[in-house]
Amino acid sequence: MKRAVAHPLALAFSFMLLLAALPAGATTITIMNANTGLVGFNDPTPVAPVAGNAGTTLGQQRLNIFIAAAAYWSNRLASSVNITVHAQMVPLTCASTSALLGSAGPTDFWSDFTNAPLPATWYPSALANTLAAADQDTGTPEIAAQFNTQLDNVPTCLGGIHWDYSIGGVAVPHTLPFYQTVLHELAHGLGFLTVVDLTTGALAQGQTGPPQDDVFELFLEDHSTGKTWGTMTNLERKTSAKDTGDLHWTGPHVVAASSVLSAGRHPSGHVRMYAPSPLELGSSVAHWDTVLTPDELLEPFATLNPKDELTTHLLNDIGWTLQTPAPCVEGADAACLQSGRFEVKVTWETATNTGAAQVMSFSGPRAENDESVFWWFFSPTNFELGVKVLNACSLTNTFWVFTSGLTDQGWTVHVRDTTTGATQIYSNALGHLSSTFADTSAFSCP
Repeated sequence: MKRAVAHPLALAFSFMLLLAALPAGATTITIMNANTGLVGFNDPTPVAPVAGNAGTTLGQQRLNIFIAAAAYWSNRLASSVNITVHAQMVPLTCASTSALLGSAGPTDFWSDFTNAPLPATWYPSALANTLAAADQDTGTPEIAAQFNTQLDNVPTCLGGIHWDYSIGGVAVPHTLPFYQTVLHELAHGLGFLTVVDLTTGALAQGQTGPPQDDVFELFLEDHSTGKTWGTMTNLERKTSAKDTGDLHWTGPHVVAASSVLSAGRHPSGHVRMYAPSPLELGSSVAHWDTVLTPDELLEPFATLNPKDELTTHLLNDIGWTLQTPAPCVEGADAACLQSGRFEVKVTWETATNTGAAQVMSFSGPRAENDESVFWWFFSPTNFELGVKVLNACSLTNTFWVFTSGLTDQGWTVHVRDTTTGATQIYSNALGHLSSTFADTSAFSCP
């Protein structure tokens, strides 16, 4: 067993939070709060609840986002080994026009461990542990993550743009979505990155032994030469990292799913990776190209409502096993639309309580059809919210989701595609008249 040189971590922490209420077979992800004192996740500054996030302090809202983002990946990936994320919010670089929003990555890379699919190949810690069914280093977290508090504290940071701590809410002007940012960075920690030195093209070298390929890099191909990175010289990899438009991902799971793209896809099904010239360290190669349409979660720049159409499939390509989506089971608090493909559940929130919304019924029959369902919160005869899922595959190659409510209570709609496992969240903040959502790119077809 070989171990790559890792970035050191300060492992002081104030408490640990273990995600609970996960479905059977789901991966357990533990968030290790590395902030000490009344800062970061412990910041006691009072704040009002926002859509999908009931926290009443700045620190709790931040932590709630981390819990939700970790739960997203917990429910997409399968692992019998716990994944620990060393997380903190600290002041990072921020100027009026640019900022480091945050970063996350594996704390170690491993090769030649038990059950390693390929010899002499680096795998990120969380994936190596999963494939080996054993923790390679029980004393070290698998992922390290940090995010920038300057967006909340410094008015000149990005011209006053600040974090939006809602989950599934309507986009707020002059904000950046913290939930999407954390989802993005955790994917890097799970393995969406290479450890090739992009300035030289050199492969990563461990504490002992010669340089080795990493599993991510083996799926990169340059279409101008027809070579994969594993067959290239250092100089060829260095050149390819700046070969805009020609650096592609070739993994079979991404290729099989790539028909959802209307741009950024080669006729072979290969998908373009971000390879600008000059090189952009921290962004180049380890992201999808910005030309992808629809926007994908792992693009290098924040976009409005990006999708996870390909990112989970890339993690599948490098070795992660995906959760088998559970079927939709109709119940008082669950509706199954589009012939049972889409599970819809709703939760509500008042100033003093929360609960699961119930499907309405009128003298017996449930108030739903194959496309729409109506919900009550407090009284079976009082309509609060409607949700519709339309099949627009012949028009836009997507399923559309619409929500509309007649309440100022907080609510969150969860729609899950039982075919792919993809989920979408739509939320309304407590004390606000219900937002209306019209998401015409919610889920891909077929």
